[in-house]
Amino acid sequence: MSTSIWPKIRDTKVPAGGVHIWWLLQAGFVIKSPSGTMVAIDPYLTNSVQTSYGVSRGHPAPVSPEECEFDAVMATHPHDDHQDPEAIIPFSKHQKMKYIGPFSVIKLARAGGFYGDRGIMLKRGESTMINDIKIEAVACRHMFELEPTPDAVGYIITVGKWRIYHSGDTEYDATIVDDTEGRVDCSLICINGITGNMDTKEAGFLAWRQGCKVAVPMHWGLWPEDSDAVTTATLNLDEFSDVYYALEKNGGKVVIPEIGKPIELI
Repeated sequence: MSTSIWPKIRDTKVPAGGVHIWWLLQAGFVIKSPSGTMVAIDPYLTNSVQTSYGVSRGHPAPVSPEECEFDAVMATHPHDDHQDPEAIIPFSKHQKMKYIGPFSVIKLARAGGFYGDRGIMLKRGESTMINDIKIEAVACRHMFELEPTPDAVGYIITVGKWRIYHSGDTEYDATIVDDTEGRVDCSLICINGITGNMDTKEAGFLAWRQGCKVAVPMHWGLWPEDSDAVTTATLNLDEFSDVYYALEKNGGKVVIPEIGKPIELI
């Protein structure tokens, strides 16, 4: 692993009224509140997809599950690059950590050590609190043919005045608009356009429909440049930006995530 960004995440003070978001590659993010509460979403931190699909990660993980003392980890669905199976047991060693997700996610989390109330099951429309962070499950449609996940969810994470949407893996669907339109300030949104996901144009359109102030394209940056996940995907970040800016007329902006540099909402 390259130099870990965990000390920076752990030690950074978030100003009152703000929130910081760190990208972990692919669909992985850490959200930190002013009180110091930290939740991770879909962190893929090992090389488990090499075992399941024969595809090795193209870039090292910026943190390890052994060091990360999150208050909670949430997964949108149980595909290995979202609910990392080799990270569950190391995560469970952190006794204060909770694991959040739909039934298919919590089933695996409990098998890996998140017993009893450490596993929090959510389905669409349900929510929970992790200290000062509210987590609500919202609509998603990820029926990827090889591994359909009918109970997959997206999330709206609320920190103070900020409402952050995480799409997980999903196709464009009107039910997502129903659940999120007018309720999102920052949208973390998949753009890769294959294996049951929105492409760049659909993602830009959804971010605009949501009315977000900050649109962040994700589900890229992990795999080797010659892998099918890159060569057949829609990963043109300019195309995402062009669609969003063609529609957005109220001062919203696109932010391209960078490893080690937090997205600061203030």
